[in-house]
Amino acid sequence: MPSVDARRRDPKALWRGPQAMVGLAVAILALLLIADAFGGSGVRLGGLMLAMPALAAVFAGPRAVLVICGAMLPAYVTSLAENHRLDWMDAPIAISTAVVICVAAVGAAAVREKRARQLAQSRRVTVQTQQTLLRPLPSRLGPVELASMYLAADAESTLGGDLYACAIVDGRPRVIVGDVQGKGLSTLEVVLFTLSAFRLAAWEGVALHDLPAFLDDAVRRELVLARDMAVQRGDFTQEPEMGQRMRESFVTAIVVEVGGEGGESDEVRLVNCGHPAPFLLHDGAARELPSSKPALPIGLLGLDTAAVHVDSHRMEPGDTLLLYTDGLAEARGGTGEFYPLAERVAQRAHHPPATLLGAIRTDLRRHARLDDDVAMVTVHRSAGWPAGSTKTV
Repeated sequence: MPSVDARRRDPKALWRGPQAMVGLAVAILALLLIADAFGGSGVRLGGLMLAMPALAAVFAGPRAVLVICGAMLPAYVTSLAENHRLDWMDAPIAISTAVVICVAAVGAAAVREKRARQLAQSRRVTVQTQQTLLRPLPSRLGPVELASMYLAADAESTLGGDLYACAIVDGRPRVIVGDVQGKGLSTLEVVLFTLSAFRLAAWEGVALHDLPAFLDDAVRRELVLARDMAVQRGDFTQEPEMGQRMRESFVTAIVVEVGGEGGESDEVRLVNCGHPAPFLLHDGAARELPSSKPALPIGLLGLDTAAVHVDSHRMEPGDTLLLYTDGLAEARGGTGEFYPLAERVAQRAHHPPATLLGAIRTDLRRHARLDDDVAMVTVHRSAGWPAGSTKTV
């Protein structure tokens, strides 16, 4: 709630506080009472007065509703007297009804306010959880500049199954963008396992072509461990769920590494595990970089014995790589058409990375209502090649 000083500085805030609600309700009650008093016996507006506490309970807290009830009851009794209903036949029932409405309105306002506090606390927890899992990417990592954006499909939440992270491995920037199968809180565990494994691989210097298998093994081990711990706790209700999650969980992901193994600083290498292909923005044009041999998603690599293929592309200073999750490409408009991602990216290929993400977000919100979370990361190749040591971010 804004402070008194804040409301004084912002005139619009004066109309949003409980004092404004009480003042408006009292003014309406006064107008109804005046109209009832001077409207003659044919005009009876007492029933409208009874609606004031119920309406106030939708917008105001219990204290404000209680004040409005305190103003409404005398006005209602006066209305009864003006309409010659303040007798032993009508008065007890009418006044009892008014009291019951007041009690119910105050109770409803108290319940609504409690739930609003719980929702606010839940939102704070989800924000903190997301900030813990998805650490903000640095603006610069070695020779590249990074920008990221996360759009939650659920307006009441900022947390989903999309993920991104970055690291420096042997002096080369490495970025992962992924999407866990499924939705809701059940995906958070797999998000945590994947990000932890990615950072561990950076510390251990795992090569790019070995990274998918490393992530696959690590995620599977963590799922097995979680299932075993549930059994040890005696929580056998979670054992079937964990077993199903072990069989069904997978993560589509793309990992890019700027700089070749032979010291080619103008090279970008990609490993695609069933993920949407990124876009390379060069000289105001955008082109997709599909994988020549995409691997299976993380969690399903055991179904394929073929070695993971690494694609290489030239990435010159000034080029930008746009990584994203399928929630962006699969967003549908009101008539069912997909968001024209390739066309819109090409139109904005000359934009700086952060501006590009902001423009896509605005355009996407205008085009469609999100049914899936969206994560976007830009990797911009800048001039120079500062020395770096193996570390995670």
